[in-house]
Amino acid sequence: METSEMKAEREELREKVDALKKDVAEVARIAKEKIVDNTAQWAKAHPTAAIGIVAGLAASIGFALGLLVGRNRG
Repeated sequence: METSEMKAEREELREKVDALKKDVAEVARIAKEKIVDNTAQWAKAHPTAAIGIVAGLAASIGFALGLLVGRNRG
């Protein structure tokens, strides 16, 4: 049987876990905001490099898709 002491410990543990979840969510939100802000600032400071990176990613994705489609047709 569960004693009142065990119930109290379980409730306290649940409260601590809930507080930890809130803290982790807050840290994740702050990190996301900083990453987005810093990325946007870097892209504004280095527009040519940003365009080159996007073009390189697009070309890589296109190349990979071309390989996958080509394998299925052969």
